[in-house]
Amino acid sequence: MRRPWTFTRRIAVGFSASLAVALAIAAITALALGSVLTGHEHTSEQGFRHRLAVEQLRRAFSDKLASQHAHEATGEPYHLEEARQARLQFQALLRLLRSQEDRQQERGLLDGLEQAERAHEEATRAMGEAWSRGLSEQELAVLRGGREAARHQTYEALDWLAWYTEATFNQQALRADQAERRAFWLIILVATLGLLVAMGLAWVLTRALWPLHHEARASEARFRLLVEGVKDYALYMLDPRGRVVSWNPGAERIHGWRAEEVIGRAGDVFYTPEARAAGQPGGDMERAAREGRLEWEAPGLRKDGSRFWAESLLTALRSSDGRLEGFAVLTRDSSERKRLERAQHLFVEAERLFLTEKDPDQAVAELARLLVPEVADGCLLFLLSPEGELVPRAVTHVLLEKERLFWELIRLGGGPRRDRPHGAWRTLLSGRTERILEVSLEFLEDAAAEDPVYLERMRELEGASLLLVPLRAMGHSVGVLMLVSHRPERRFTETDQVFVEELAGRTALSLENARLLREARAALELIGVAAHDLGNPLQALQLMLGKLRRQPPSEQEKLREVLTAAVRHTQRLGRLLHNLLDLSRLSSGKMELEVGEVDLAELAREAVERHAEQAAEAGSQVVLDVEPGVVGRWDRLRLERVLTNLLSNAFKHGKGQPIELCVERTDGHGRLSVRDHGPGIPEAQQRTIFERFKKAPVKGEKKEGFGLGLYIVRQLVEAHGGSVLVESREGEGATFTVELPLAEADREVDASAQPPGMVH
Repeated sequence: MRRPWTFTRRIAVGFSASLAVALAIAAITALALGSVLTGHEHTSEQGFRHRLAVEQLRRAFSDKLASQHAHEATGEPYHLEEARQARLQFQALLRLLRSQEDRQQERGLLDGLEQAERAHEEATRAMGEAWSRGLSEQELAVLRGGREAARHQTYEALDWLAWYTEATFNQQALRADQAERRAFWLIILVATLGLLVAMGLAWVLTRALWPLHHEARASEARFRLLVEGVKDYALYMLDPRGRVVSWNPGAERIHGWRAEEVIGRAGDVFYTPEARAAGQPGGDMERAAREGRLEWEAPGLRKDGSRFWAESLLTALRSSDGRLEGFAVLTRDSSERKRLERAQHLFVEAERLFLTEKDPDQAVAELARLLVPEVADGCLLFLLSPEGELVPRAVTHVLLEKERLFWELIRLGGGPRRDRPHGAWRTLLSGRTERILEVSLEFLEDAAAEDPVYLERMRELEGASLLLVPLRAMGHSVGVLMLVSHRPERRFTETDQVFVEELAGRTALSLENARLLREARAALELIGVAAHDLGNPLQALQLMLGKLRRQPPSEQEKLREVLTAAVRHTQRLGRLLHNLLDLSRLSSGKMELEVGEVDLAELAREAVERHAEQAAEAGSQVVLDVEPGVVGRWDRLRLERVLTNLLSNAFKHGKGQPIELCVERTDGHGRLSVRDHGPGIPEAQQRTIFERFKKAPVKGEKKEGFGLGLYIVRQLVEAHGGSVLVESREGEGATFTVELPLAEADREVDASAQPPGMVH
């Protein structure tokens, strides 16, 4: 019974027939071409070398003649050496041609050439000897003629040899061309036979293989759609040696390599340098081949050198007989998940930090150390001081030298400055985050403000990535968080920006809560101090009024003393009440100024008269030095309060010493200064005496007052668009200077127009 003509049998017969035809065609072609082309190539190459040797022979003889003529002309001995070397080369080439020639005619030409050259050499030697013996010119002419004849004979022999060589080469080329023509027609015949056999075989195999080919194409298309449709995963294959053989669009999106760039490369390019140094790529393939699959999570590497967290699955691919065919790799970018986990962890740590740490300064310092190196290489945290300046509260870096660099930059630049709104100040004023992927030279020059020393230090930050985030709470900024990354592969992303903004918001809220807590405690303290300070003069006033009622009318002197003391306590009580009233208006965020024309000289004279008794009680004389005509549009009542607080402060600290009150005009401003000759104010306290509830202690006196006088002075002066400052040295007294603009329009001070020192 005949077996059916199955697909397998058809493939076997077709393969056998094609193999036989291929072997026959290959044998015929090899014999034809091997016998013709090999001999032709050998003959052509030998003929070419022969022609080249003849040409070199002519050149060697010409070089010898040139050197001999040069010797005769100059008499230099090295020309004789050159002639000798040229003749040696001539003889060597002649021997080479003798070893290659195989024809009698060519041997005779070589013998004639050798004799002619030898005759020329002997004639040259004879002429040299005759020259040295001093023969006559006629004898030398005879010798020259003999040498010239030998030279012509040598060149003639060379010409005959070149002609013979060229003719022989042409004959060989003609025969080779005829052989090539025969080989060409033989190849045409063999190719035609092979084409006919291949066409018949293709017809047979096409009928048998077409259904299988169609199914294979459909399967391949489905597989390609499946692989290319996966965008969130890198799916590629490696051969058994670890080289990439396939690449999908997801792999290009995650790793950054295009298919034509990466196919054929080793798969270890996706590992970090540390992993490659540890031999991890080879170890992973060995383990996957042994266990069948390997799953791990580790940092991966993109084409641009940046790193990301990768979840990878490596699966060994084996054939039906168990032979390893390669590996399939499935990788997913888990960086966002890692960032979210890290963000949650940092949020928890930050909440714990702000809940457990009572000192806000210590809390922000700990926060900076929390962000480094988890989020950035360096962190600088600036907070807005009551004086309206951005001061550094935390500076940290993974490298100690970089941390020193940041402190030096702060020292050289004086910290972030309002008059140079760049970097931290610009972020604070705008209230918007600024993300700089890479610090450029233009950015550094803008920040340096033409300070060469500052710019030179700033250049060390070139190439870094910056993230400046404002600390905003309750509608206003209280500071700036600056993060720095020096690693090229670690540039701040939008995800980092969102995370740091959320963390900055929580930080600002915690700082604001701490500030409110401090102010609440200060308010409670204020209530206690106010109750005490208001109660004392009120009680003394009541006692004096009772004493006054019991005093006989006849004792006028005692009545006057009691009334004077009562007036003094009443004035003190009034000052306390006015300060509390101004504090409440400032704290409410809105205060109206009732402006009008005010003469500072007249205001100063009235203040001196009004405080004459207080000056006498303090034992101080007020020295008045005023320049007339210093007139501006100000709130007279508020400026009286400023003068009252400054003079009261001078009487308290400069007791027993003269007090100097000066009024003058300077650069479009009215200047008012009050100087005492007391013990002075330490430098550390000069920065805080204008803050709320801060006061310089008076030696030998108990605590008295709220610490609001100078704070009220500053707020009222700045509400007029002016400024107040103190100059003092210990033991030399203190000078408070107020400068007010002479042309200031009516203005309303509300929450949006408060001076920098009014931070709520």
